[in-house]
Amino acid sequence: MRISILAALLLGLSGPVSAVELDIYHMLNHLDNYGNLDLRNKPYTSLPVNTVIKGNLNISKTRFVALPKGLDVQGSLEAANSSLATVPRGVKIKGYANFLGAKIENWPAGVSVGGYINFTDTPLRELPPGFHVKGDLSLVRTQIEALPDGIVVDGNLFIGGSKLTKFPDTMTVKGNIFLGGNRINTWPKNLTLGGAVAP
Repeated sequence: MRISILAALLLGLSGPVSAVELDIYHMLNHLDNYGNLDLRNKPYTSLPVNTVIKGNLNISKTRFVALPKGLDVQGSLEAANSSLATVPRGVKIKGYANFLGAKIENWPAGVSVGGYINFTDTPLRELPPGFHVKGDLSLVRTQIEALPDGIVVDGNLFIGGSKLTKFPDTMTVKGNIFLGGNRINTWPKNLTLGGAVAP
């Protein structure tokens, strides 16, 4: 009997760790003195609606599929190599947002990011009309085929390895455009470029 119980316990311990939601009380265990919330490699899958993070939020290598509605990150967001696929309209990120290797396919209008946005190695296919990035924008090795007309990038634009072969009629890039080997067949009629184009 004891052997059977011990075997059952060992099997239970060796099984997969189930993902759990992080409530506001358990969140305190992961906050540092600066208000940064580090959930990297943790088993959590979601945060409460209208969560406010006074520092940075790190959900890299987690099974977060969506950010909560009303999320306000007063620092930057690290979501590299996570399962994140959905960012709801109204989310605010004061600093940069790094989605390297995440699962995002569509970026909605109404999301505020105060710094660069890195979509490298995501399945991103679509950006909203009037998209404005307040820093660099990386679309390296994404599935995107077209940029929205009137797009504004305050920093550099990186598109190497993406499916982009044409640019919209009107676009603004205040830094450089790094093609990364992509051949652009259609260039904008109205291009405002602050730097240079690198092949």
